[in-house]
Amino acid sequence: MERAYGETMGDYFAEQQAALQIRSAALDHHVAVTHMRYDGAGTGFTDPVPPQPALLMAVQLKPLLKHNLWVDGKDMRVKPYPAGALTMMDLQASPMANLASSYNCVQLYFARGALDALSEAEGVARFGEIPLINGGEDTILAHLAQMAVFAVSHVGPATPLFLETMALSVHRHLLKQYFGRAPASTAVRGGLAGWQERRVKEYIEAHLHAGIGLLALAEQAQLSPSQFGRAFKASVGITPHQWIISRRLARARALIAQPHLSLAEVARLCGFADPSHLAREFRKSEGVSASAWRKAFAING
Repeated sequence: MERAYGETMGDYFAEQQAALQIRSAALDHHVAVTHMRYDGAGTGFTDPVPPQPALLMAVQLKPLLKHNLWVDGKDMRVKPYPAGALTMMDLQASPMANLASSYNCVQLYFARGALDALSEAEGVARFGEIPLINGGEDTILAHLAQMAVFAVSHVGPATPLFLETMALSVHRHLLKQYFGRAPASTAVRGGLAGWQERRVKEYIEAHLHAGIGLLALAEQAQLSPSQFGRAFKASVGITPHQWIISRRLARARALIAQPHLSLAEVARLCGFADPSHLAREFRKSEGVSASAWRKAFAING
């Protein structure tokens, strides 16, 4: 199963712009976002993807003018895809394509185990048979794909919290749009209870150095992920992602003041994806670079 998502999806669907991924331990790492791009005259036939219990979606970021698609060995007789076109299929069907023109798309991969984990967390029944959609129109998934491209870019918030939030949005949309079931209620009355807010904040403080996911936070509050996100914002006034960034920056300010720590070490200890992620968030918050702030602290401290 592991050869058909993340970096290795590019092995099947030819070249990709970059191995753009986010990992979620709560989803057993079986969700991947891959931005795939080729500006030449096509990359030809792909190898068949090995059959596996997983959902694959692709949203075109530009028109795909010439290609062929086979599913379970059957020629799907596809027409050109416009920008925003959605392809969705069960990877048990061993899809294979002939990409005969340039392309730019986002692939979203969900192993069945990840979909089941999201269904369990939301308190809804598991998905049934995955429908085949060939170049369909879905503005919501197209928008989520655009968000995914930004998130996994070098300036985006590529975090487990983002991935799980996006995966939850995809799950809720699929549930309603393609499986005919209403998502679980996300009604919020008064936000988090005092014990829930304290427990969640204590968990965040204890795990700032690590990847903090939405499912783990929701579990601390004993709520579904959808209910938790709304309740947290109702109580705290900002989203869980914004709160975590603010706490990481608070820790970073204290650690930057210690000259024996490199900025790379500070980024790691505070849970930022890399030093550039720390640098972007620090400048956004403080108006100066982390290195300039360190120099000013040394002079004035």
